Amino acid sequence: RGSGEGIRPTVSRTRRRPDSHASLLAMDPLAWLGLRNSRGAHEHLDAMQTMLRELLPDGEGVVIRYIVIVATLLTRVAHADGRFLDSERDHLKVLFQHIDGMPPEGIERLCTSLCEHAPRITDSDLELCYREIKSLCDASERRQIMRLLARQANADGIIHAAEHATLRAIASELGVPDEEMDEIE
Repeated sequence: RGSGEGIRPTVSRTRRRPDSHASLLAMDPLAWLGLRNSRGAHEHLDAMQTMLRELLPDGEGVVIRYIVIVATLLTRVAHADGRFLDSERDHLKVLFQHIDGMPPEGIERLCTSLCEHAPRITDSDLELCYREIKSLCDASERRQIMRLLARQANADGIIHAAEHATLRAIASELGVPDEEMDEIE
């Protein structure tokens, strides 16, 4: 985990078998969560995921989706007060430098994509994000995500009321208790 700035789920690779079940085994291991079941239903998450796959062509699907989800939540917190300041964008860039294999030009592209798509994320998209984070991360990792989100909220030097409310709503969805959020914030 290096500097502790980012977290990545542990994912094992499965090999394709040369039999009639190959297509089932090649399926995304988390498809049951809903991301692939309804094409177009999560257009903004899908667009960010497609862009990240271009930037990280060797990235595992689960890791790509994890990055999309955490980056989406980071951007949602940054946009919570109705503004997206340069200091908040700069903070995202610093965090994105820790993504293994991310080309330097990809950081700006990722920020631009997030600014375009994250504010349009629907409640259905968020439910999917929360469900997937809960399936990928244990309680400690979810607290780590909340620390990242709290640092993002404080990137401009103050956690505004709307950012605080957004942090608490996300924490509630991820099962991070208020007492722990008091320490995190």
